[in-house]
Amino acid sequence: MAIVRVLVAVACALVLTAPSTAAALPPDDHRPATTTMKYQAGDLVAVVHAPRTLVGVRPLVLTHDVSALVLVRRGSVVVLVHDPSSLTRHRELWRELSADTGPLAERFGGFAGHFSVAEP
Repeated sequence: MAIVRVLVAVACALVLTAPSTAAALPPDDHRPATTTMKYQAGDLVAVVHAPRTLVGVRPLVLTHDVSALVLVRRGSVVVLVHDPSSLTRHRELWRELSADTGPLAERFGGFAGHFSVAEP
């Protein structure tokens, strides 16, 4: 009877500590958790797509091309701008944010130090 209890305890321990494979995604379908936020600063409107957890410095991509959203899954911060002619003004907002100032500082303050603004 003692051996049966030990075997049941071992079986339960193996089941409880085994890695779950039911929820595992195939390697090429891996999608890191992302977040989406909108901002408006005066007449500038954009939607920010970013990894949910910002670790290290991530590339910042300012674009009006929806196809760039694939870069979020690779760890970039993507700012999807509604008006392509305003890209330069949005870039300035993010440069100010990198110095922890400007109109985006209150809402996106956690981004400061975690992105690099690419030069055009």
